[in-house]
Amino acid sequence: MEFNLKKLPKSEAEITVELLENDFKKDLTGAAEEISKEVKISGFRPGKVPYDVMIQHVGKEMIVNHALDTAIPRILTEIIKKEKLQVVARPKVEVVSLEPLKFKAVLPLYPEIKVTGYEKIKIKAKDVKIEDKDVDEAIKNVQKELVTWKPVEEATAKGDKVEIDCEGFDDGGATLDGTKSVNHPLVIGDKMMVPGFEDNIVGLKKGEEKDFDLTFPKDYHKKNFQDKKVKFHVKVNQVMRPNLPVIDDEFVSKYLGEKKTLADFRTTIHEDLTTYRQNQEKKRQENELLEKFVSLTNVDFSDILLEEEVDYILAEMKHDMSHHGLKFEDYLVHMKKTEKEIRDELKKEAEKRIRLRFGLNEIMEKEKIEVTDKDIEEEMKKLGFDKAKENKDNENLKARLFNQLRISKLFDRFIEK
Repeated sequence: MEFNLKKLPKSEAEITVELLENDFKKDLTGAAEEISKEVKISGFRPGKVPYDVMIQHVGKEMIVNHALDTAIPRILTEIIKKEKLQVVARPKVEVVSLEPLKFKAVLPLYPEIKVTGYEKIKIKAKDVKIEDKDVDEAIKNVQKELVTWKPVEEATAKGDKVEIDCEGFDDGGATLDGTKSVNHPLVIGDKMMVPGFEDNIVGLKKGEEKDFDLTFPKDYHKKNFQDKKVKFHVKVNQVMRPNLPVIDDEFVSKYLGEKKTLADFRTTIHEDLTTYRQNQEKKRQENELLEKFVSLTNVDFSDILLEEEVDYILAEMKHDMSHHGLKFEDYLVHMKKTEKEIRDELKKEAEKRIRLRFGLNEIMEKEKIEVTDKDIEEEMKKLGFDKAKENKDNENLKARLFNQLRISKLFDRFIEK
């Protein structure tokens, strides 16, 4: 076997390998045996056909191509170990010729990383204050959750729920697609419709109709309606007024399922809001720190690694859509984009993720951030895991906790409590 190693820009290495048949003879015989299990040859049992006979029946080229599936990874692994290369993603392989057998592989390597000036970073904490008005707003939200609606004959007002028939027309009087609806439910003031629509319903009674013109915003989410003048016809079928529950000691006890006063309820809400805002502030600080780390990280990495990260983000995206019962193909149709266009848009996020990953590793090495077995054991105890029950899941958990604790310790050095 002969190979040539050449360093390329953007943290890549190119390996060109030329093989003699003896260099991958085991791979050839193994490939022939695998193929023989699927090929019926008179006089031989599946998987027991001699190598020479297989060449006569399927041709050497087919066997060689099959053998490359095991030969190339094995040979590349040998060379990577011999040359002590730090490969960070799957190599890009190209077969140059079959006779003689020659292939070329481009390997993305661990890049040189420079993070300058990070030592001076200190993320300040903002005060978290919960005021009476915040508690009042939370109680109002509880009321809204438990609101009941009472039909009324009066004219509509802000806060009322209505059911309407509506239809939109262009200048020529033709109905516009997507504007017609029957018994459409709407709470006036929730701003779920195009700006100005709900204002035109205020003052109408059940059974009344109205025509009015509206011009859609220039940045409206549907391009065919942007800055478009539409004539609407609306009929009010139902008007319902909100009936909010009275928040008192009796309500609180019923709502919580235990004997509590309104003062107790306000205290609980205050505590919950404080915890929530503190967690939000912590996330804000962490995100600010990560953004600063990214901006200070200088690294030139392989396009192969970038494409692999795009693959990962796209797979996440498709999984999330599937989890919510959506199809990626339908999303492409809705967005009027191709998968390639989506991939191109994701490259910026992928580049940021990679830059951050390398930057964090470099900073943690410089700061000598260490996580001990004791740290991991204590964290597992908090999560209720029994050390005595060691298994593969626990090992995976330990790996995740190692990374989480390492990041947490790094945050502690740069984030003000």
